[in-house]
Amino acid sequence: MFGHILNPTGKRSPHKILRKKLIGDIKNDDPLVVAREENERLAKFEMLKHRGKGPPKKGQGRHAVKRNK
Repeated sequence: MFGHILNPTGKRSPHKILRKKLIGDIKNDDPLVVAREENERLAKFEMLKHRGKGPPKKGQGRHAVKRNK
């Protein structure tokens, strides 16, 4: 009922095309959005590092520990 279009003649309608999401991506176009997301990502890693949950230094990860045994 809701979200449906009445089409008694059976002709082609642009309704299906208009329902689709837009193709353009606003993230890639606006440098302010990209900069804000980068700052949020860095702040998240900083929080994880303070809790001791950050990524290990290069060469000290799980695979390197297995190799040294």
